[in-house]
Amino acid sequence: MTIPVDKFVNFQGSMIHYLICGAENPGGWVILLHGKRFSAKDWQESSLLDQLEKENHKVLALDLPGYGLSEKLSTEKNFEDFIFEFSKQLTLPAFHLIGPSFSGEISLKFAIKYPELLLSLTLIDSINVDQYEKQLNEIAAKTLIVWGKEDQIAPYNYALLLKDKIPNSQLLTFDHLGHTCYFDDMATFSQNILLFLR
Repeated sequence: MTIPVDKFVNFQGSMIHYLICGAENPGGWVILLHGKRFSAKDWQESSLLDQLEKENHKVLALDLPGYGLSEKLSTEKNFEDFIFEFSKQLTLPAFHLIGPSFSGEISLKFAIKYPELLLSLTLIDSINVDQYEKQLNEIAAKTLIVWGKEDQIAPYNYALLLKDKIPNSQLLTFDHLGHTCYFDDMATFSQNILLFLR
């Protein structure tokens, strides 16, 4: 089993925590965000880090400011701008971004604002999709949309809206699962994400 390294970085006076693992000369970088009730540690406990490492990816599972082991930022900043500045501070190349639930919304905003930094985008049961309907066609990155059809928090019509509006997108539906479909069926999720990232 992959044991990622716990790291902290001083970001403008706040200590930000992340887990990192993977190839020394990676085929690609993958940044994993988390839902509101989750943190980087939840990705560690899933099998996804192992799978991504075997596929020659470098994986960074990030605790957003104020979540997990990361401190809140001393000055208010949009999460998408934080991710941009954090990636610059670590001198990361363009990367694959995976965002579930509330970080799906963050990832949407990131894709619209910083398209040059994305190799691909994965949106999982993202909240508030309807607020960005007019901008979705601006998303240039190839996009995987993952949704639990029984989601009671982010309705399935959001997934259909994303599929309809994002030009280079594909949809993976879990018919009998809800908001945490990716954790509830990690085997299927992992298999599909690995194919998508190739």
